[in-house]
Amino acid sequence: MDIIAWLASALLTAAGVVWALIWFLIGGWVSTLLQIAVLIVVIYGMKYGWRRAPFEIWRRTQSFGRFFWNWVRAREPDPRVTVQAGPEVIREIRVHEFGDINISTVLSLAAIVGLCGLAAL
Repeated sequence: MDIIAWLASALLTAAGVVWALIWFLIGGWVSTLLQIAVLIVVIYGMKYGWRRAPFEIWRRTQSFGRFFWNWVRAREPDPRVTVQAGPEVIREIRVHEFGDINISTVLSLAAIVGLCGLAAL
């Protein structure tokens, strides 16, 4: 029975570490988005008054929401296809090679490596 308790404790500890890492990576975004939301409410409240501000925020948010949802649903074009208009090639789509990473991924990996290094101390 002790082995079951020990395994459960180990699994809960591992889940806690994973959750802490995930929250570390997204916590900054959550905080930033909440600050932007508060700033928008204050600006619209000052501009339109507290009675009309929620309606104006809702009206402007709907158009942005449609734009954002269409952006999320959009698909990347097939990288093997070149776009042609008649006999001439307009542009070629760059194919991402193995190893191409963006700066956000590099910074996230650096944070993970730093946390692992701190845990080893």
